[in-house]
Amino acid sequence: MSNHPRAPFALVLALLIAAICVSPAVAQPVADRTELEEKKRIQEEKRKQIEKMKEEATRETADQKEARLRSEKKVANQQAALAKAQEALAAASRRQNKKGQDLMAEAWKLDPGNMDYPFNTAAFAEANNDPEMEFWAYSGFMTLALNELVALGPSTSEYKTQIEDRVQKARTRMDAVRSKVSSGMVSLEVNPKDCEIYLDGAFLGRGKGKIEALTGSREVRTDCQGYKPFVQQINVRAGDANTALLRPQPIDYYGYLIFNVKPDEEVTVFLDDVEVSKRVGAEPNPDGMITGTGSKKDPIRLHARKWIIRFYKKGFDRWHRRIEIRRDQITVVNAALEKLSDTVEASGND
Repeated sequence: MSNHPRAPFALVLALLIAAICVSPAVAQPVADRTELEEKKRIQEEKRKQIEKMKEEATRETADQKEARLRSEKKVANQQAALAKAQEALAAASRRQNKKGQDLMAEAWKLDPGNMDYPFNTAAFAEANNDPEMEFWAYSGFMTLALNELVALGPSTSEYKTQIEDRVQKARTRMDAVRSKVSSGMVSLEVNPKDCEIYLDGAFLGRGKGKIEALTGSREVRTDCQGYKPFVQQINVRAGDANTALLRPQPIDYYGYLIFNVKPDEEVTVFLDDVEVSKRVGAEPNPDGMITGTGSKKDPIRLHARKWIIRFYKKGFDRWHRRIEIRRDQITVVNAALEKLSDTVEASGND
């Protein structure tokens, strides 16, 4: 009987000892899981940040995309030109010289920087007794070949010798048919200097070029990234100094503007000293018309160039900055206006 009162106490004591010994062992895995999950979350966030940085680093800008598309188009034209030239040679093997001449001329238009095409076009024209085309094709070849010789400099090579031999033949043939055609020298310049110049499809160079062209109405064309296509007719006269300065217009690009200003009540926003509310129109344009309010949900769309933005609030110090709006990009302006009473020497040289 004496053992019965102690039995429950012994049992409780045993359970307490077991609980003390077991609870840390049970709690520890829970803590480990929580810490592990937190580490995984941080690693996942870092992974996402790295992926985002990689994506931004490899993302094309609008200018890069335009340059890539222009390059792809040029390669496609070169491939098409090669196919035309092969067709021309096949036509020549069948004694279809007129067809061969037309196909080679088409190849020249597709790839005007390749001097093989005008040279071969001239050879076809000689066989077809077409003095105007022969003269013009040799003249186009001469412009490319002489520019290439200048680029090669005083060095000697088999390639350079081949060009010099072709130049000599072109000169001889041009002298032979000059009495049958009417021609005049044409000198052209373009601003900006990286624009390519073409006259009736013949490539003259970048920035400036010279060619002996057939007299009459001739088409001048320029091509460069960021500028509108420029086409102009010029009248070439024999014996005249046929010169022209070409000025293509830049393409109108647009970007976006978001501004956050504090305090934001009763603040007037100016762009180039004109209230933004007075610039709002149906469509943005280079003359300063804009769309949007400047919020994150409704950014201002405006001409891509340098602007001056200014915030005005009565009783606060003036705030203005020069900003650059870039093509298809978002520019964010954050401004904190200061009360004049809180500004150091606010009533002094402001």
